[in-house]
Amino acid sequence: MALPKRNRRTVKVRDCTYHWVKGSRGDNGRGVATVQHSAGCGARLMIDPYGTIIYDVVPFAIEFALDHGWNPLESGEPFWIAYSWLLEPPACFILRSKNAPPFWNDPRRKEIERDIRDRYYKKLLSEMELIQ
Repeated sequence: MALPKRNRRTVKVRDCTYHWVKGSRGDNGRGVATVQHSAGCGARLMIDPYGTIIYDVVPFAIEFALDHGWNPLESGEPFWIAYSWLLEPPACFILRSKNAPPFWNDPRRKEIERDIRDRYYKKLLSEMELIQ
């Protein structure tokens, strides 16, 4: 079933068009953003936010999900990731599950964010070493 047209936005990533909405039904009041291939079929991407999801973040979220196993054209369970505004994309995403508590209420949030930051800084350092 396709996403509702009301408040639906469109974004293009890797030559494919996707639709996304904030706070769609079925997110149990979590404020999740839902992304779906524009064909209106296939598994949805659910972005569980800690902070506000803006248009500029969504392409990075789609890239992250595609790189971590989301196949938007195959039907199946929604693919969950979390977003934290503490870091700039693409380092601000992690894999989540539907059964995990909302990211902002997760008792491990500080630890998860620290892991995200550490991973991001390691990546930056390795890139800097390649340049030198």
